[in-house]
Amino acid sequence: MNVESSDLRIFRIVAQEQSISKAALKMGYVQSNVTLRIQKLEKELGQSLFDRSNKGITITEAGRQLWNYADQIVDLLDEATRILKVKLPSYQLQLGATPTVAASRLPQWLLAYYDENRDVDVSIQTHGQIELMNQVVNQKLDGAFISSQYHHQDIQSVFEYTEQLVILSADHIHTESELLQQRLIVNTFPDCPYRRYLEEWYHSKSKSHSLQQLPRVIEVDTVEAIIRGVTTGLGISLLPERIVRSYSQLHSHTLPIPLQQARIQFVVAKQNPPSTILSAFINLLINSEH
Repeated sequence: MNVESSDLRIFRIVAQEQSISKAALKMGYVQSNVTLRIQKLEKELGQSLFDRSNKGITITEAGRQLWNYADQIVDLLDEATRILKVKLPSYQLQLGATPTVAASRLPQWLLAYYDENRDVDVSIQTHGQIELMNQVVNQKLDGAFISSQYHHQDIQSVFEYTEQLVILSADHIHTESELLQQRLIVNTFPDCPYRRYLEEWYHSKSKSHSLQQLPRVIEVDTVEAIIRGVTTGLGISLLPERIVRSYSQLHSHTLPIPLQQARIQFVVAKQNPPSTILSAFINLLINSEH
């Protein structure tokens, strides 16, 4: 059995909030990532920690026992960290990503990275892709996640992965015709790949349906705002499937094959060899795909 302290921290917040969605919001994680960590902990312990129902979750007796131990363990670890922190070197890893990428797979990678690199402080900056690329070139960022369509002579891609994409709508919208009548809820950055894919889909489908109107667009800053807007029926959007799979009140629509996947690359500057802490992050990304 190998219970990790990060899993206990997540479990404790879920137990305190009695809600996975509230716990995810409090910690700044995607809800599906919190669910996966709780399931992993239950598998490690061989016990159900929460009873699930349509009304939410309720902590089990085994969960209450673990909660007591988790409080003691996490508090002791925090106390030890406070005492020893002055003796530990502090390093900074500065990463960049679009808001959607930052909400998709990045939290899971950072949890794994922190488990092995506790003395590294990580900062995440969200910008449009061209700005992210420029900041890597100017060494203001150690690395950034951008669409694979972007290239620059002074950067190199060291890791790529594929995101499966879906259009999402409120649960009562099912047909293509209904989708085309909705507003498009998109990120504020014009070069966001998910925004571009949604606009390409709309223009292609509006022609086949002989629609003349331009799409009505609503721009928002965060993925959570996009999901809330779609849930309330404000419009439709396009996001990685892994982000929306845990939202039962949303309906996912399959995209045409050319738009079903987005290739995302992690790029670094060519000028200097990666630092030790950056190399550790790159190796984690590469190993995550095996």
